Amino acid sequence: MQSRYLKKWAIVLLAVSLLLAALDRLFPLDLSYQTDNASVVLDKDGRLLRAFANKQGVWRFPITPQQVHPDYLQALFTYEDRYFYYHPGVNPISMIRALAQAAYYGEVVSGGSTITMQVARLLHPNKRSVSGKLYQILRALQLEWHFSKQQILTIYLNIAPFGGTLQGVQAASLTYFDKPASDLTQAEAALLAVLPQSPTRYRPDLHPEVAKLARNKLLQRMADFKVWPQIDVDQLKQIPVYGEYYPLPQIAPILSRRLHQASHKGLYQTFIDRELQQRLAYQAKAYVQSISDEMSLSTIVMHAPTGEVKAYIGSADFHSARRQGQVDMVTATRSPGSTLKPFVYAHAMEQGLIHEMSLLQDVPIVKGLYRPTNFNQGFKGPVSVKQAVLESLNIPVLQVINHSSVYALTARLHNAGADLIWPELATANHSLVLGGVGTQLESLVLLYSAFINQGVAVKPRFSTEQPMQRRFLLNPGSAWIMQNILRQQYQGWQHVTERDGYATSSIGWKTGTSYGYRDAWVIGFKGDYIIGVWLGRPDAKPVFNNTGSQNALPFFLQIAEQLDSQTIPNKPNNVNRQTICWPLGTRLTDPSQCHQAYPTWLLDDVAPPTLSSHLVENAQSLSQAIWLEPDGSRSLQSCASKDARKIEMSFYPIALEAWVDERWQRQFRLPALSPSCVSHHVTNSRLQILSIKPDSILVRRDKSLPMAITLQANQHNTDLFWFLNGEYLPQADEIQLTAAGQYQLVVRDRLGRSDKVVFTLD
Repeated sequence: MQSRYLKKWAIVLLAVSLLLAALDRLFPLDLSYQTDNASVVLDKDGRLLRAFANKQGVWRFPITPQQVHPDYLQALFTYEDRYFYYHPGVNPISMIRALAQAAYYGEVVSGGSTITMQVARLLHPNKRSVSGKLYQILRALQLEWHFSKQQILTIYLNIAPFGGTLQGVQAASLTYFDKPASDLTQAEAALLAVLPQSPTRYRPDLHPEVAKLARNKLLQRMADFKVWPQIDVDQLKQIPVYGEYYPLPQIAPILSRRLHQASHKGLYQTFIDRELQQRLAYQAKAYVQSISDEMSLSTIVMHAPTGEVKAYIGSADFHSARRQGQVDMVTATRSPGSTLKPFVYAHAMEQGLIHEMSLLQDVPIVKGLYRPTNFNQGFKGPVSVKQAVLESLNIPVLQVINHSSVYALTARLHNAGADLIWPELATANHSLVLGGVGTQLESLVLLYSAFINQGVAVKPRFSTEQPMQRRFLLNPGSAWIMQNILRQQYQGWQHVTERDGYATSSIGWKTGTSYGYRDAWVIGFKGDYIIGVWLGRPDAKPVFNNTGSQNALPFFLQIAEQLDSQTIPNKPNNVNRQTICWPLGTRLTDPSQCHQAYPTWLLDDVAPPTLSSHLVENAQSLSQAIWLEPDGSRSLQSCASKDARKIEMSFYPIALEAWVDERWQRQFRLPALSPSCVSHHVTNSRLQILSIKPDSILVRRDKSLPMAITLQANQHNTDLFWFLNGEYLPQADEIQLTAAGQYQLVVRDRLGRSDKVVFTLD
């Protein structure tokens, strides 16, 4: 009998279970809110940077019970559902009590709804009726069937109404108290616990006194149930409710928009240092206001070893229409000016073409219509690689890249992750080092990270979801040598010298200026942080005198001062200190062939000889064989006597002789020619400017009138090329000068010989 009875109940239970399962499939829970949250962008510590409402304009920020202050949860359970963790979704005792109170008072005194039932009503709204309440109970049971108590509580914390378009305790806490729900005080927690019961009537910004009465009622209940001490509650009741409605923050607005547009996910955890970001945003706005009404500024601060971006300023003023503040200049493609030059030199070092103190030629180039100039006026003559880097000279870097491979270098930069954009139909060419290619600030920051990371470039990471991407770019030795050079920029700025070849500053940089002063750059580092700064107009219009050193560098240094890192990379074992000689460029072995000796860092112990000139000049080499007669005169091989002695003499390239000291010039170093060789001699006379003497001071009687200066040398003008302060002068017999100041006049012939004079116009 008992067995038949049990079977009968088993069948009933099975039927009920099947019925409930069928109803559950026919009427599933609406959990669409999970994919319809507002997008939240957080800083490295989980604090809000910016948020984006969902498609319905609702502000709902994902949060878990662990992210809410315990005081709020205590207040919530005490006010709404003291037995939340014990009932199956419906509390029969509360329901009976609510019905009895309603019958006694003639109105609803307490609702009797559990938190689970409130979640059910929020997910599936229904009318306030008996049938509606029954529907709500069934949905509550359905929730308890599918989810744990913690999961149900999480749903409530995310969808509870808090007035207007605010849903969830996190949105309410940020809006009403300007803080995350994890930082709520007891008074604030109590207010938010009662607010969902009447979101409009209790809104603290609209009805602060009504909200205070509701809050204090809950506070007293906390004391009555001995959750909080009465003495604490009495003090909390005195705290006023402030009618504030804080706008959600807009910190790192352009980075936040970039992340949101890329994936439309609900939560983005960035590496942004909120305090640094806010300071730099304020400083950027103030800085460009002191320069121009239409210029913008962008900057990135990245931790080089990890790629974590600590600050991201996409524009100087996000809300400025005149500055086109909505445009993200971090990702804009612009001319990089001279910022890629260090990679040309590092690439050439690895090819065994140069070392840090290799002799380069900063002299006029004339190849048809091709006549490049330096950004700064004039020519320097003989310069080292180090000097060429620090002074950002154009002519020497063209000499180096002429011997190297621009295609190989471009491929290396691209493979490291940099985005290089050439003009339509153009391929990689030498204009790479003069700003003739397009790239972005974030690409330059990526490339410069290789100088700090032993040659490995690290891609900027904006959120924790982005994996670290590391790619080889440079040999660790060439990377170390180049960053050691760049860190001497700051030493020159502060008048500090290096110590045994080691730069003593943790700060280094490279400036850049594009054609027409459209873009001013500084890319560099402080310790193990990479800092990139760009200034210009977003519409790419020229800006007078907008240079990297004048406009971008001061802001770069402002940023560097705020970073604590003093890390300096360790020197790799394949870099050693040696002494080399000019003009040959090789190690010091024969003092007689050494005009000037310099200590230098060598990569893999290789000291390559001085690069040949990129000019079309005569075939004289740096080392020349001559024959000395017993009387000390000089002979040629074709006319030397049998007693002549062959020796080797080193000379500077003939194109540099106008810049080197007279004691190193050919005409002063070579002994007089033997009389027996005069008929065999091929003239190699010096090119010389005749119309003006070196170091002349020209005084005008009437300073309102220009001064005419004749262009005359010891050769016909038709075979000469003249340059004034580095600018090529078309064929002319004279020039007219009006501005007072110092000038450099250079003449060059088709053999590569040069002469120069420096004079002053008063």
